[in-house]
Amino acid sequence: MWEVRKIQNQDIIMRKVGKWFIIIGIAGVLSILFVEWSRWNIISLSKKLHSIILNENSYVFKANFIEGIIGTVSIFSLLAAPFFIKWDRSSAINIASLIAIIFIDVSAFITAVARGEIFGFYIIVIFLSACFYMKIIIIEVLQRIYHWIRIETKTNQYDVEKIMLILTIMIFIFVMGCLV
Repeated sequence: MWEVRKIQNQDIIMRKVGKWFIIIGIAGVLSILFVEWSRWNIISLSKKLHSIILNENSYVFKANFIEGIIGTVSIFSLLAAPFFIKWDRSSAINIASLIAIIFIDVSAFITAVARGEIFGFYIIVIFLSACFYMKIIIIEVLQRIYHWIRIETKTNQYDVEKIMLILTIMIFIFVMGCLV
């Protein structure tokens, strides 16, 4: 009896460790890509903002600021939506954590733009937030989507209409990303 529980506990621990290795791996790759993107764009963005401030063209700054708010709210909405489908204590914690992480990300990005350089704290924030986003997306959201599309029968069939809806949304997002 004790050996069976010990093996089951080891199995559970290994699955959790495996999930975290996947999360850290994907988050590391994504954070490196984002930091490289930042290196290419933050310096030019910083110079552009300094010239806008010096030339007092505040309407351009206001338009960019509004676009940034729309982008941030959109990302938050996409990541938070599955937690509202089935509300529980972990949903509240995840949404509060998501708000805090997005605030920290935006603060780090604004600091990097104001300084005109990529610094160590910025890289650490990007990596840790990427780990958090991957945890939400990989573990939480995909599990909720899986339970949403599954039809509770003896053979665990899947609802084709829901699968097609998800694929349509994914293709739409991909095409919109390619057009931008």
